[in-house]
Amino acid sequence: MVQESNKNLADELANTLKACDVENFFMLTGGDQPLWIALRDHGIRMLVGRSEASAVYMADGYARASRKIGVTYGQAGPGAANVAAALADSLWAQSPVVALTGSTATNAVHANEYQALDQATIFAPVTKWNGAAATPQDAPRLLRHALHTAVAGSPGPTHLDVPKDFFAREVKGSARTGEPLHLVAQPPVLDEAMLAKALGKLEKAQRPVLLVGEGARLGDAGAAVASLSEAAGIPIMATMGGKPAVLSTHDNFCGIVGRYSSVAANRLLAEADCVIAVGSRLGGLSTNGYTIPSPAADLIQIDTDPTAFINPYFPALPVHADANTALNALAAGATARASQAGWLDHCRKEAAAWAGRLEERIASDGEASQLTPFAILGELRKHASEIALVADTGYMAAWTGVVFPIERYDGFFRAVGSLGWALPASLGVQLARKEKTVCIIGDGGVGYHLADIETAVRYRLPVLVLVFNNSSLAFEYHEQKYRWNGNVVHEANDFGTVDYAAAARALGADGYRVQTRQQLVDALAKGMASDRPCVLDIVIDREAFPPVTNFDAVMERTL
Repeated sequence: MVQESNKNLADELANTLKACDVENFFMLTGGDQPLWIALRDHGIRMLVGRSEASAVYMADGYARASRKIGVTYGQAGPGAANVAAALADSLWAQSPVVALTGSTATNAVHANEYQALDQATIFAPVTKWNGAAATPQDAPRLLRHALHTAVAGSPGPTHLDVPKDFFAREVKGSARTGEPLHLVAQPPVLDEAMLAKALGKLEKAQRPVLLVGEGARLGDAGAAVASLSEAAGIPIMATMGGKPAVLSTHDNFCGIVGRYSSVAANRLLAEADCVIAVGSRLGGLSTNGYTIPSPAADLIQIDTDPTAFINPYFPALPVHADANTALNALAAGATARASQAGWLDHCRKEAAAWAGRLEERIASDGEASQLTPFAILGELRKHASEIALVADTGYMAAWTGVVFPIERYDGFFRAVGSLGWALPASLGVQLARKEKTVCIIGDGGVGYHLADIETAVRYRLPVLVLVFNNSSLAFEYHEQKYRWNGNVVHEANDFGTVDYAAAARALGADGYRVQTRQQLVDALAKGMASDRPCVLDIVIDREAFPPVTNFDAVMERTL
């Protein structure tokens, strides 16, 4: 017999969250006082960011690093709108973030109420499930539904709207709201016929490649990736999303492919006649605008989400399966063939030559008068085995994704497309991880959420933030310089001279301005050793050119 008691809705929602193992609630407070009281009384930690967007990004970083649900909040109207705008990165990254928002009180709907919005509409494009509570009694059940849906199948963000007058209302509580979330994992059953076809294609291939995407990271399939590569003698390449699932030290790893990439890896992928794409949706970034791999290559695509098979490479051979299951089955059935050995050797040599050029560039930039990302990452990589690296989008993703080595699985996180994401996300990652979290962000990105340095101080999160400061939006500057015949629009790109280290100190953190190699070495050592948030404001050369394909039509790159 289920026991019932009368409590207010906020208490029932907090009870539901607690039962579902939610320990942290990311938010910018806004009006719904019964909820804060209930969360406090249930021992759920409230982490207050300096904007709704930063709270969402914190929840997202926490969810990616902890493999738990990140729960966030926005008040009715503009707060909810800010939450919705920030959920896009969670959607792209398949990150289980649950957004709980207040909405217009039921007695004020369609009455020109202050801050009223149609919130269901704005959340629809950025969530995998989007619901609203029609009665207070419905809300706990729907919250559980939102939590379950966020992690079931292909993970992703969900949203529940609750009218703000509901939170204080009395509801008939049920013991079931205190039960844990029982998610029954039911990975797709491996189709043996499809496996046989995949092995047949692999057997005939002369130049096979194992292409690793985000789904391999989500499925913790790094070891299985290595096993298949070793068993079949196949070179490994990774997309930006797949990078955390491949160790850079593996003999068969040949680089990062796509729009942000190693030039050698892109060239090798273009030569492949058979590609096993595991956990990749084969989107524009990872395929360099759908140009690699070649449409003529046999494509074997492994994914748990059947919608991933619908892409410009359709119809590939779809293997609807868990990454570990499929890769291990392929490894058991595949053998390294003598006819493919020359291809693997060729790929290794090309990758080694590229790595040699990278070392030369890091060394030469280390002696230059102005610091560059090559020199900075060359110094930071000494700590690769002991940090979680969080990178912003754009150039920051390209620099870190291509240049920085992975020495242990799941130690790299990056914005999939939202500029400024990395700073608040790094706070969420640090909350989830015991190791030092290092954030790489440009001066364009850091401006979005600079105030959240104070958030890091308040919660004693010892994040080390490296601001690559060239007083500009350098990607835009380079586009104009190289692709628009030097027609540079400075008023659209340039910032003033800002000392972000001084700003960090004003916000309560440690801060060091870095302009020379020795200053970098010294400041990095201090930041790594510190148990406080620390910002290194690193002045870099705006002419420093990243490993991206955007300018391949007008200039030749060596890296």
